Amino acid sequence: MRYLVEILEYFGGISQLAWRLLKLLVRGRVNLSLLAHQMVLLGVNSIPISVLVLCFAGSVYTFVLADELAQRGARSLVGGLLLLILLKELIPVFTALLLSAKIGAAITSEIGTMKISEQLDALRALSTDQDWYITLPRVLAGVLMIPIIAVFAGYGGWYAGFYTGHVQTGLSYQSFVQGAQSMVGMDDWIECLVKCVFFAGVIVMTACYFGYRAEGGAAGVGRAVTQGVVINILMIFVYDLVITAILD
Repeated sequence: MRYLVEILEYFGGISQLAWRLLKLLVRGRVNLSLLAHQMVLLGVNSIPISVLVLCFAGSVYTFVLADELAQRGARSLVGGLLLLILLKELIPVFTALLLSAKIGAAITSEIGTMKISEQLDALRALSTDQDWYITLPRVLAGVLMIPIIAVFAGYGGWYAGFYTGHVQTGLSYQSFVQGAQSMVGMDDWIECLVKCVFFAGVIVMTACYFGYRAEGGAAGVGRAVTQGVVINILMIFVYDLVITAILD
């Protein structure tokens, strides 16, 4: 029963937060300087680690694909299958999982610390809307930058996969590209983009939600960070299944 209440509280809190942010957007209340600052912190600084992770993922998948397909005389399909796997799962899901830990934990920790140190109370005393000052810039920065991070990560996974296939089976880049062109359609690219944007919103809003709920000193902030990361990971897989079922 307790878990059901917590689940309902989470979805209710996220819905209320999304509604407040939507009203701020409709009114045009976006602080561009705060947004630019968060885009650098959440986006630009996350590109290197995201590219590195997708490079290893692309290499591992290609290592398996190239060997199996070469044995069956279908080596030309390696590029297409790798790109399909990247677009369907690796790029949106792996990037989201990585950033839920890197970005989500940082946001929850920052907001939770602001709450227990009474900085949020100080904002209210100054008649400053915490959603305008704290939440909206971070959510917008995440929605704008995480798809861009995914692009860099995707290229890293693609070229790492090609290099692995080339070293392993002598696969040429022309064959690698032709296989991708024959197997991947525009709907696969759109599905990847939709997942990246949706996961970005979920990651940042969940992180903010648990940050505002932090209480009980430093230990409470630690619990909020843990809860936020765990719920983010769970929601990524749940929404991944839902979006895939809808768009496929």
